Amino acid sequence: MSRIKKKFGNLLGLDKYFWSSRPNGLYSVNFHRIGDSADTQFDPCVYSCSTKELEQHLTFFKKHFRIISLSALSEYLRTNEKINERVMCITFDDGYIDNYSNALPILKSLNVTASFFIATGLIGNTVVPWWDKVAYLLKTYDPKAIKLSGWSEKVINQHDGDHFIRAVLASIKHCKRTAEEQIKELEAYLNHSGLYPAAEFMDWSHLQALIDNGMELGAHSHNHDILTKLTTDELFYELSHSKALLESNLQCKISAFSYPVGNRSTYDDNVVDGLKNNGYELAFNFQPGINQLPSSSPYDLHRFPIAPGMSEADLMQMFGYARKF
Repeated sequence: MSRIKKKFGNLLGLDKYFWSSRPNGLYSVNFHRIGDSADTQFDPCVYSCSTKELEQHLTFFKKHFRIISLSALSEYLRTNEKINERVMCITFDDGYIDNYSNALPILKSLNVTASFFIATGLIGNTVVPWWDKVAYLLKTYDPKAIKLSGWSEKVINQHDGDHFIRAVLASIKHCKRTAEEQIKELEAYLNHSGLYPAAEFMDWSHLQALIDNGMELGAHSHNHDILTKLTTDELFYELSHSKALLESNLQCKISAFSYPVGNRSTYDDNVVDGLKNNGYELAFNFQPGINQLPSSSPYDLHRFPIAPGMSEADLMQMFGYARKF
């Protein structure tokens, strides 16, 4: 939402009006890492909020929405039932260790259920994912500018906090080459040895603890690749292997998926067909919006991204002005 719209919406009293008249439907929110971004050597942009903010957000959500599980959402979709109230799914993506150490205790204390979408290749693995590699390289070598093959323009380091990391990551995502190809070029450009600190993800015992405490799991691919850049065989592997690993290691049914990165360019009809063929019943993107079931596509469910520093007023504006799908 633009700053001008936010400012005048507040002055004219529109914020309260749109908030109070927000429609029924599924409001899904998405978190990634929980904690202090200053504590990591890796990508600070993956942090959604602090532990204090998470507690505040969950308390707010409990007050204004009926929080439902993935299982309950699947039942809505199977029965084609219309949602005549404001319900919410709370989701976490990737599988970082702070989801277990920081988020789970708060969820338990507030008696809130949430769903965790897991990139299985990261679980119990010390290998660093591509976006964390990029952030580590930029923090370590502090280059003045970066332009890799296939990029339309150079990204300049203005030394303005996390903006340089965000800009480089955006260029990598928009490039037609795979992220790993670009990172190899970046490592060579910076003369990096290829060694990184250990990654910061959960292991299988942590995932079992989530389930034991009433949380649910979904798949988030195996290697967290951008799915539209993959071959047919690679896509099948990402969708089938992540589901199979979760089900075999944890004896749980996996029927939900969230698209890695999740913007409109990262999934298409081929990806959706792959999900259907592998037994998935629903999938979330990473774009804000209110899902008005049953009219919304079950493989294109919208989620509101939670960002650091969001206040209660920010949440009310985000939900109040949101588009319906």
